[in-house]
Amino acid sequence: MSLSPHTRHRWPEVLASAAAIWLCAAFAHAESIAVIVNKNNSSEPLREVAVASMYHGETIHWPNGERIKLVNREISAPIRKQFYGHVLNAASDEVFYRQGTPIPVQSVIERSDETVVSFVATIEGAIGYVSLSHLKKIGSSQVKVVLIIE
Repeated sequence: MSLSPHTRHRWPEVLASAAAIWLCAAFAHAESIAVIVNKNNSSEPLREVAVASMYHGETIHWPNGERIKLVNREISAPIRKQFYGHVLNAASDEVFYRQGTPIPVQSVIERSDETVVSFVATIEGAIGYVSLSHLKKIGSSQVKVVLIIE
């Protein structure tokens, strides 16, 4: 099939429009993320830089000396992609290493918001992230929100 000269000249315009629609849809689906900790954690609200420091392996203890236990979603989860992109400035499959060592930062991988909430609620020292709208549906009395990422 041969395209007319008029159609061929409009092809970049059509591609640009399709890309713009795709980007708008991607941003429309991005939702707020709640960074959560165990309800007994004495931590006050955290800044993004503090959370990034934890997930990068730079901060490994809470102010009270308790070990931080990181909770992540699986690599392919859209919320992990959003969290890694926004907070960690990294791809969702990036591996971070403890400063000055070849030891990778370890985290527990959970498959749903419910299991992240359950783990964080059960394990003192745990920190994780979930969809804010989903957290509101399942209830947040078991955990404490320390940061909301818009």
